[in-house]
Amino acid sequence: MTPSAARLLLAHAIVAGLLAAPAPCAQAQPAPGSAAQATPAADPIGQAERLLAAGRAEAAWQMLEARAAEMAGRPDFDYLLGLAALDSGRPGQAIFALERVLMARPDFLPARAEIARAYFMARETENARREFAAVAARRIPEAARQTIGRYLDAIERGDVAGVPRATARVELALDAGYDSNVNFGSASGQWVLADGTAVTPLAASLPRSSNTLGAVLAATASGPVSASLAGPLAGKLEWNLGARASLRRYDRVSDFDQEQFDVSSGLSLRNGCHRYTIAALLQHLRLDGQAYRNASGALLQWQCETDPRTLIGATLQSFRLDFPGAGLRDARRNAVGLNAARILDGALRPILIGSIAAGKETSRSGLDNLGHDFLSLRAGMVARLSADWRGTTVLGWEKRDFDGVEPLFGTVREDRQTELRIEFERRVNNRTFVAPQIVHTRNRSTLSPNDFRRTEVGVQLRHRF
Repeated sequence: MTPSAARLLLAHAIVAGLLAAPAPCAQAQPAPGSAAQATPAADPIGQAERLLAAGRAEAAWQMLEARAAEMAGRPDFDYLLGLAALDSGRPGQAIFALERVLMARPDFLPARAEIARAYFMARETENARREFAAVAARRIPEAARQTIGRYLDAIERGDVAGVPRATARVELALDAGYDSNVNFGSASGQWVLADGTAVTPLAASLPRSSNTLGAVLAATASGPVSASLAGPLAGKLEWNLGARASLRRYDRVSDFDQEQFDVSSGLSLRNGCHRYTIAALLQHLRLDGQAYRNASGALLQWQCETDPRTLIGATLQSFRLDFPGAGLRDARRNAVGLNAARILDGALRPILIGSIAAGKETSRSGLDNLGHDFLSLRAGMVARLSADWRGTTVLGWEKRDFDGVEPLFGTVREDRQTELRIEFERRVNNRTFVAPQIVHTRNRSTLSPNDFRRTEVGVQLRHRF
């Protein structure tokens, strides 16, 4: 027996051990021989069950997919659709179908076991580990528990779906929208200087609005470090690479057109629930066609899944900031942070997220009025609103206290910035998503030029290759 065939049999052992529970929303069947007895065309549920039992997953998938527009959303239909997709080699489609089942029946363990297998086949190892662990935490037959243990062992070894764990992903995002304050223009119509003189800001210092167009191309790759290099850490050590290029265009404020390029490289070590990552990062930002800022630095990160629904982590980062042609602004930025995420009970499977970070940005030219301490807080929720819609809300707050008096205004700058971000993402297909979003930012500052309001609205189209 091949390893892949063995894994398939083990997967079905999970479901076989759990099927003491009734299938979700099972429908009453008419008595044999009655006038109401369904034909195969009128009874896709029964026909799909017979096809799957006969090992004809492809035929079951084709038949159920043809009825999806009519019947998707019924847990019994979606469950069989997910099984057919999975056994015919379509783990992505299986995940979406089984997610609909779990939205309606969060405690239906066969569906949770199958979605774990789908994540495993799709090489989404963290999701697979989480769902397998959630099933193992329940009272299940010993044979099923042993099967789950073999899956989890395979994940730890990197033996996922019979192929090496090296993966790559490319995503393209295009967006269009409106920005009420491209230049972070002052909300105040009058500034008071250090000597008490009141001045009216120039038009260039007031809010400038514009329609916007943007694009982002991002690529990531990861894989196991070879045993010859990893030594005793073989199977636990992973390399990571990332690259991102973005541009933004403003039709009425073209002098704020931007291009940004990021690259990163690092290593991750997994030990039990713990994941340790070290990475080097480089960034280049251009404004109006000219180099504006370069950043280089390093990141240390720790994460741990304390249980199948909870993730906690900590980060430590240090960056060097260089401003070509404006060396007085060169700085060094250090920060430490904590973060957490928790999946809650409920049909929507909401995920609560939160983070706190603190640090200091120090002027490398010795100008105290450019250096500052900062503290930032983030809290949000992600919820699946329906089979195809997901909503995200994030509220952020940041405090920045500068180290010295601003000479022109005779006061120390203190900022209190609040940001609200709301997004609704709709799945078009397994790789394409549309996301309308709105972001409102309010920065209250003791320096009038830095006191501003900004609202951004737009729609983003995302495609994963």
